[in-house]
Amino acid sequence: MSLSKPKPRELQALLRAAYPDARCALDHRDPFQLVVATILSAQCTDARVNITTPALFARFPDAASLAAASQAEVETLVKSTGFFRNKARNLIGLAQALMVRHGGLVPSDPAALGALPGVGQKTANVVLANAFGVPALAVDTHIFRVARRLGLSGATTPEKVEADLCRLFPREDWIELHHQLIFHGRRTCDARRPDCAGCALRELCPTGLGKVRDPHLGVKLTPPDLGLQPSSFRPQALAPGPQDPPQAGPRRIVSLVPSVTELLVQWGLAAQLVGRTRYCIEPRWIRNSVPTVGGTKDPDLGRIRDLAPDLVILEHDENPKEAAEALTALGIPWLVLDIRTVKDCAGALRLLGERLGVPGVAEARARALEAFLKGRRRKGPRALALVWRDPWMSAGPDTYMGDLLRQGGFTPIGPERYPTLTDGDLEALAPRILLLPSEPYRFNARHRAELQKRFPNAAVHLVDGRALTWYLSRTEEGLELVRSLS
Repeated sequence: MSLSKPKPRELQALLRAAYPDARCALDHRDPFQLVVATILSAQCTDARVNITTPALFARFPDAASLAAASQAEVETLVKSTGFFRNKARNLIGLAQALMVRHGGLVPSDPAALGALPGVGQKTANVVLANAFGVPALAVDTHIFRVARRLGLSGATTPEKVEADLCRLFPREDWIELHHQLIFHGRRTCDARRPDCAGCALRELCPTGLGKVRDPHLGVKLTPPDLGLQPSSFRPQALAPGPQDPPQAGPRRIVSLVPSVTELLVQWGLAAQLVGRTRYCIEPRWIRNSVPTVGGTKDPDLGRIRDLAPDLVILEHDENPKEAAEALTALGIPWLVLDIRTVKDCAGALRLLGERLGVPGVAEARARALEAFLKGRRRKGPRALALVWRDPWMSAGPDTYMGDLLRQGGFTPIGPERYPTLTDGDLEALAPRILLLPSEPYRFNARHRAELQKRFPNAAVHLVDGRALTWYLSRTEEGLELVRSLS
């Protein structure tokens, strides 16, 4: 039986009492400054934007000056907000469009505003509401999270959540509600550690009362004991295991390794994750609740610094040495893993468990993996795992993927590391087994047919790339996959 939604009037009364100061958090003096600040706020905190915009507006106070700006200068001024090249390009394009289409002024017409470079539905709604008083309800990550936890919407996209909220609440309340829900998300309904004991909306929230699973953390939250302090509240899945002392590990973790990010969630440490790379996309809900800090090869050190982590996790092959050196210069603690074999995973699990304060959970996983590795098979058919096309690239016998093949009963072949191979090199290797994973290159049936024609006596398999490459979180899955092929 579905739960009834909170009554809008009752909810708004509680929000007004709790957040009488709710307002737009982006500092601005006019519509032009607001649209610029809102574009900069994408994948960035409002606080960081407010630190950045004074120098930007001092140099470019209006659309005319920004339209004539150089890409390099704007990039320098907005670099700390992340994705600075795209943002600089959008800002200059925005200013030029304003000059050409609207005489340098920001239009109040929704269609005209939404047609400007860098202005999507969310940005347009923020500007319409806060600069022109046009009723609009932009759904950001905070509102998306809060609305779903309150049961106001079960939708899985911001656009659909916005539509649900607009149907529930009177049009004249949309602007006020927008700010109140954002304040609630920032101050109380945290993505990773919601303060349900101190929540003014507690009695209206099915998630906080433990009636339904948290749509973002994926677990039921323990209803708070109102006799305890708010800080004592913990989601059930985040409680330490019987062998692990509570609060023993770092509280703010940035993971630069996709499979490690997934592993930390598996271990119940989602609440400690404050940053991830854009490739850390599993479990899916993490994309809406944990901010990104660039890529694995080019992490945004400014964003990492702003998140104030007490540990950043890297891996020897996935992340550059320069990132660790820069973190040292910033005084940020880091831990680097070095995984070349399946056996290395057991050691990495124990190392992570000790460092993160969950040695019992880690030891159990490591022992299970070691048990899985017993009874290693003899050398089997010559196998080659390809990782790229145009040019061909493979995973060598000295890589994690190569050892996964070895542990699965195959004989990995080819040059060491991740070599580039010509068609002649492939012919000379004469593999009997060819694996075509779905990532990092997305091999498909056409590639399989091409290679099967070239190697008619070989078995060519399309396989799940994450099972082969996501060590730690999917090592057992990878072993099962490879062994199923032998």
